[in-house]
Amino acid sequence: MKKIISILLVLLITTSCCCMSVSALTPDKVGELKLPFELKPAKNVAMSKVSDDSMTDVQFNYSMDSDMIKFMQDCEDPEYKDALFRELGISDLWIDAQIDWALDDPNDWHHNEFWDDNEGTRYFGLGYDKNGHMRLCEWDVKGVLLYPQSTNDCWITRYAGNPEDKSDTRWYGEDFEDGTHCIGMKDVLKDGQYTIVKDDKNESHIEIDYKAHTLYARMRYYVTVRFDEADENGSSERYLFSDWSDVASYGKDAKQWKPYTAETLEAPDISDLYVTDEIFNDYPVVGYKLSVSDELLKGITEVTARGGGMSIITEARVKGNTDWKELQGDFVVKDGILTSDILALNGGGKPLYKDTEIEFRAKYFCSERLEYNGDIIAEFFSQYSRVLTVKLDKDYKASPQVAPDDKAPYEVEPSKDMSAGASAESVDKFITDKLNNDKDAKGTTFGLLSAKQKKVGKTSITINWNKLKGAKYYMVYGNKCGYSNGVFNQYVLLSTTTKTSMKFSKILKNSIRKGTYYKFMVVAVDGNNKVKASSKTVHIATLGGKYTNPKKVNVNKKIKKNKITLKKGKKIALKAKAVKANKKLKVDNHRTMKYESSNKKIASVSPSGKITAKKKGKCFIYAYALNGIYSKIKVTVK
Repeated sequence: MKKIISILLVLLITTSCCCMSVSALTPDKVGELKLPFELKPAKNVAMSKVSDDSMTDVQFNYSMDSDMIKFMQDCEDPEYKDALFRELGISDLWIDAQIDWALDDPNDWHHNEFWDDNEGTRYFGLGYDKNGHMRLCEWDVKGVLLYPQSTNDCWITRYAGNPEDKSDTRWYGEDFEDGTHCIGMKDVLKDGQYTIVKDDKNESHIEIDYKAHTLYARMRYYVTVRFDEADENGSSERYLFSDWSDVASYGKDAKQWKPYTAETLEAPDISDLYVTDEIFNDYPVVGYKLSVSDELLKGITEVTARGGGMSIITEARVKGNTDWKELQGDFVVKDGILTSDILALNGGGKPLYKDTEIEFRAKYFCSERLEYNGDIIAEFFSQYSRVLTVKLDKDYKASPQVAPDDKAPYEVEPSKDMSAGASAESVDKFITDKLNNDKDAKGTTFGLLSAKQKKVGKTSITINWNKLKGAKYYMVYGNKCGYSNGVFNQYVLLSTTTKTSMKFSKILKNSIRKGTYYKFMVVAVDGNNKVKASSKTVHIATLGGKYTNPKKVNVNKKIKKNKITLKKGKKIALKAKAVKANKKLKVDNHRTMKYESSNKKIASVSPSGKITAKKKGKCFIYAYALNGIYSKIKVTVK
């Protein structure tokens, strides 16, 4: 139903664009723009200490309204997004957030003109002056990576620089020839608020004793609007800001938080159960509306700020049965529509017939800590919601996923690698029995079958891959990267599917954990159960830890618009580099930057990224990071 509504909306917007003249807005008319959501600050904010060994880091959590969440989710559909922006008369629009801070004095905020829309920020971006100098200090957060979920988070007040290094601009700031002084942390912190200490490497940093001091923080959302036309100064962007939120605090004078208990945590309020038009492994996906009270959203913000979590568990059973089955699907607590598949009810492949009544219920799971990365103080479930019932509108039967071989499954010999042409059964046995490392296996390819990270949360990962011509279905494998308790985490067959995108919140019975690396690969199979292509392994880190993922791949600036023309025998270096989604976190390179040519006879590429023109023709060179994010370069050889 939700998908149908989205399609109708796209058609309606597209039709309106065709039937009427929609004039494009210009930057000076940004005030006339009617946003598809209400731009307002978070209702709920909270803070917690990150860890004992870092005396300044604090996690700041803030809520997001459902209309913002819906806008971000809807814009994941490129057709919807393009049609909406055409109707609005703009080329692009996205939501971001700023976080301001004060130490000891709740009125000593650091917000200044450079946080706002002005002459400098329109050309260089938020935080810069008209000469391109950054005019914010190290702890001022001008923008963070947002996700369409009820609560987002950001680590703030992190490393402030080395006070003993006179060239450290984070601490001392920077002076420019035009007389501008760009502030450092030394300019904004007062004597007595911090202590200079040395770490194990004998390098200096500052620490703040929050038993003696109080940190305050607030946030506001802002929207960047990009226009088709630039103004007289060459700028095509403008910014719209919400008001500032209420203030969160941590430390000496902070408000105390009272944790939930099983008795005080309310049961989920669910309604409007229906069967969607989506299918998962031949069985229907159901949706229901979850209504989350403001009080609960406030509590979730407090829980997650301290490194805990709250999720929703959906269960179902065929009416008349005794046992309830836990379903796979949405688990993030948010005000809106949640979906789950009912594959768990199929009884090992048994059909579910038309007019069968299915009962649903839900409960919250809450894990609480007093501090971020501290010990868990409580884990418990809420009471169950009321029971909802839905009736199936048709028969659902599982189709055979992999045709049986002449031999019994236990007699199938594993293939030697993952090359095209091998039987699906033999490649499956090779992956699950013989593949004992996280490296790319022989026979895998990137150009033919490109698997990559689509979305990632703290406890879920969504991957997608290109649709391969001639493929009847895809086998998707995955597990945690590396070893657990000295034993290699062997690949597990997670799904056999006809889709080209899948979201995972569990590996077998184990929930995906935050701050952890997971690996995935995809195998495309044709109608004769022969492998068409096998993807490279992708390594993806979940949020909530010390790791981040690449968000894009940049290549040599000499290669304009990812196209290049070379004469036979000529060479050029790609110099590809992955750009991190979060500059303050690190990427654990399970695999370095890799390169692949779609036709080595026309142009080859070395392991270091040097392209060599071989003979006349056209081909593509792929430069891809460990999570599958890539840059595709068209090469023409003359």
